Amino acid sequence: MELFEKEQRIDSIKGIIKARFIGTFIVVALGVILKTKYLGGWAPGFEYLKIIILGLIVLGYNFAFGVFIKRPIEKIGERSLAMVAALQVIVDQIIYTLIFYSTGTVETIAFILYFLTILIASSLYKTRGLILTGLLAVILHNSVLLAEYYKIIPHLTAYEGTVWFGNPFMTRGKLIGFTFYMATAVVYSSVLSGLFRKREKTLRDQRNELSVKTQTLTKLMKELEEAKTSLEIKVKEKTQQLRTIMEGLEGKVQERTKELESKVEELEKFQRLTIGREVAMVELKKEIKKLKEELNKNKGRQ
Repeated sequence: MELFEKEQRIDSIKGIIKARFIGTFIVVALGVILKTKYLGGWAPGFEYLKIIILGLIVLGYNFAFGVFIKRPIEKIGERSLAMVAALQVIVDQIIYTLIFYSTGTVETIAFILYFLTILIASSLYKTRGLILTGLLAVILHNSVLLAEYYKIIPHLTAYEGTVWFGNPFMTRGKLIGFTFYMATAVVYSSVLSGLFRKREKTLRDQRNELSVKTQTLTKLMKELEEAKTSLEIKVKEKTQQLRTIMEGLEGKVQERTKELESKVEELEKFQRLTIGREVAMVELKKEIKKLKEELNKNKGRQ
């Protein structure tokens, strides 16, 4: 059993348990009302006690189902879950058979309760389970009806003045009618259950597809994260290498700058010396020229 199917079955049982609590109070209340003076007089006290006892039995096993199903899903085995799912129908049908018998079989409409088990089965079982549920309901219903008709068990009269019990036509009509209606209910429920299960399968397939895509996306995200981490490491390494190279270049630039500054200083000294020499030469030339001019003047006077 797949996890999704197991979760669906557990959810169905939880819903059935909740509905059974409500349904039990409704059935018990209806039973008490039908026995009151508003419908022909008060019934003996034992009649009310039977209704209450049956109600308590239903509440008891429903509570037990609730305790079982509330356990963590990993602690619920497939076999025990299948057994609990089967008991959802079997125990209810036994209780409904007791109600059916105690309310007068042919004189009551309590047989309608059997159809509730078809609703329960449609949410838990496939077609085979629905057929078995309908078959069990027919066996229980018809067996009690026939056993009472042939006086194997005593007849419990539901209402005073009724003459349906012992009537072969009424008994035969009840047998055939219930079997026919139960078969119809099984067919309808089987078709609707098939539609629901088809939708569940589509939903399960979509869920699985989404799970695969999620896993793929998670894998890609992990690979992307690893690539990002690797890239960051490489960037750090390259940055450190560039920093080392820059530090080396800065040292060389500083050394080269000092060398250039030293050469510039030497050039400036040389320039100052050269310019001073040229100025001295110019002054010397001027002085020589002046002396020549004075010498020429002296020669002219003589």
